[in-house]
Amino acid sequence: MSFIDLGISEKNNSALKKLNILKPTPVQKKAIPLVLDGSHLMTQSKTGTGKTLAFILPIIEQLKYINNEAIILVPTRELAKQINSVIKDLRDPKIKSMTIYGGVSINNQINKLKNGVNVIVGTPGRIIDLFKRKELSFKNIRFVVLDEADRLWDMGFAPDVKYILSKIKTTYQFMLFSATLDSDMRKLVQKYSKNKFEFLNLSRDDLTVGNTTQVYYLIERYKEKFKTFIRILKLEKPKHALVFVNTKKTASWLERRMENYKGISFRVGVISGNLTQFQREKILDKFRTKQVNLLIATDVAARGLDIDNISHVFNYDIPKFPDNYIHRIGRTSRMSKKGVAITLCLKDEYEYLCQIEGLIGKEIRLRKLYQKVDKKYHNPFY
Repeated sequence: MSFIDLGISEKNNSALKKLNILKPTPVQKKAIPLVLDGSHLMTQSKTGTGKTLAFILPIIEQLKYINNEAIILVPTRELAKQINSVIKDLRDPKIKSMTIYGGVSINNQINKLKNGVNVIVGTPGRIIDLFKRKELSFKNIRFVVLDEADRLWDMGFAPDVKYILSKIKTTYQFMLFSATLDSDMRKLVQKYSKNKFEFLNLSRDDLTVGNTTQVYYLIERYKEKFKTFIRILKLEKPKHALVFVNTKKTASWLERRMENYKGISFRVGVISGNLTQFQREKILDKFRTKQVNLLIATDVAARGLDIDNISHVFNYDIPKFPDNYIHRIGRTSRMSKKGVAITLCLKDEYEYLCQIEGLIGKEIRLRKLYQKVDKKYHNPFY
């Protein structure tokens, strides 16, 4: 099946070919015809499955090129920029799109809005700010998309999202995309679609990314954890890896330990809530361009990241919530590429691993490090 078969115009199909996007992904196959048909959508789909094009393409096909025609709400500025870059990549000179988020000049955003914009991609807080200043109008909205809705809810944006939706009085097509769905999100879709929507679940059969090799190492004592991690890094030799930890404090500590540890040559960076937006964007750019090849991150700081060619995801800390495991390992094996997810599990954290296995319906394999037994250091789990 081709994009033409789905109802995408030859012009946009040609643009996709120039980007070497030749065949639609499963979420695109199912979502695009429904959006073109005017259906409201509630879609459960992981990051990295091509869902951005699943809503961008059919929206673009239907644009009337009027001001503030489509609004896409996202949890982070990184995701806003990524979605906007997808729109720009299609190189349609008629489409005027922009990002709206905090931490940058609001005056520049006001000026862009005054010049006319068709598609707005932004975070809820700054969008509300511009709306209350009467610089952003909702009177022409025809499409509303909530992308990574679970992250919007996790980050406390649910009240802001509901406020924005309550202020849009036009008849619009409503689309929600999320890796996981809760009852509040479902009720929201029911309310704003008048209970007439299509539900697509593309996570059920491939919850943990089929191309990802998933293993764990069992560690008896916490004091052995860091050296075990170093040994695993030497064994795996990751070219481009994310390392997840549970707290900002651990992220800073691990960065310092690795920078001061002799015998490894990884270029290490860290992304956490302690960084300014400028610092955050700078480290992400270094990671994308391989100036940093091992990025330490917390779950909150990594939300919305869309970086290709990540070979490994390491859970230095095992996540306390099973859903976070799915989001973490979804950062590798993107778009049919193979990847590795490695979890360090302390002996007294084993129950968390069992909960993850219960959620994904799959056993995560135990892998052991073998070494010669010596009197100074011996771990029976190796």
